[in-house]
Amino acid sequence: MGRFLRSVRWVVAHRAWGRHNLLGYLRMARARLANPGLRFEGPVFISRNVRFEVRTGYGRMVIGPYVHFGEGARIRAHEGTLRIGAKSVIGIRNTINTYLDISIGQACLFGDDVYVCDFDHRTEDLTVPIKDQGIVKSPVRIGDDVWIGTKVTVLRGADIGPGSVVAANAVARGLYPPRSVIGGVPGKVLKTR
Repeated sequence: MGRFLRSVRWVVAHRAWGRHNLLGYLRMARARLANPGLRFEGPVFISRNVRFEVRTGYGRMVIGPYVHFGEGARIRAHEGTLRIGAKSVIGIRNTINTYLDISIGQACLFGDDVYVCDFDHRTEDLTVPIKDQGIVKSPVRIGDDVWIGTKVTVLRGADIGPGSVVAANAVARGLYPPRSVIGGVPGKVLKTR
């Protein structure tokens, strides 16, 4: 009840009760009711057709205040934990799939059509269908103030340092130091900012 009262006080103090604000609160409430493992740490901006999927008993999602989700985003925590830091922007039609742990820092910018995942399917045994071989997981870390360009793919094990830029259409996997400019397939450090 305490969190609810703090939220109401914030709405009144900031006069945030217009049509747009109320629609946002409704979308937050609907997402929260449908996903008990989802926690908003403050007001969040949710565009149309955004879908949150948190597997009950397995997944967990923690969204910082003032995060913006673009239209058609799919945010999933099948297992493990997804954390998105305050004031980050998740672009249109982004997909984030979590099976172990994905951490996105504060004030990150994601372009449109970005895909982030922390798992791959196993493919070693040629006698077993790929879908039946299971998955391999590694955490993904994206530091504060990172700009992920349009149509970037961030794969399991990626660790992108704070202040980095990932160029459009790149595939990021591996360790990238702070303030890196990353581009290509596979993603390589092109220069330092």
